Amino acid sequence: MTTGVKAVDQLIEKFGILSSPGQDKFQRLTHLFGGDKRADSLPFCMYQKVMGAPVSRRFTVHHFYLPYKNCKLATFMFNEKGELIEQVYFTKMSRMVNVCRKLQRILLEEKNLRENASQGIPQEAKLQKGMLQQDRAWTRTGQFAA
Repeated sequence: MTTGVKAVDQLIEKFGILSSPGQDKFQRLTHLFGGDKRADSLPFCMYQKVMGAPVSRRFTVHHFYLPYKNCKLATFMFNEKGELIEQVYFTKMSRMVNVCRKLQRILLEEKNLRENASQGIPQEAKLQKGMLQQDRAWTRTGQFAA
């Protein structure tokens, strides 16, 4: 999949997308529970959700970074069901906002693939190939241009 920014594409190729807690130069994935003190470093909207939730609730937080600029790119928060509940983009440039949206789509697709695999639903190569072609076509449209 292509995001439209060569540096980010290279980071995805090099590090992939984490599916279990861990970190590398490009991303960090953590699980937090309601009231978890580690939420202090999250954006305020996410901090409120974690601190206001009961201890039984689990959140998955996925941070993306641009190591070559030494800055944050985006943070996504998912609930136990894998549904996106909060997102924060740390950029105002339209091109990088589109990269963040693409990363969000990649994360949601990965979560859906894992969920389907755990339920024993087979993946069709044609469907995946069609989605990849749609993604490529989308990046060539004027909507994606900066």
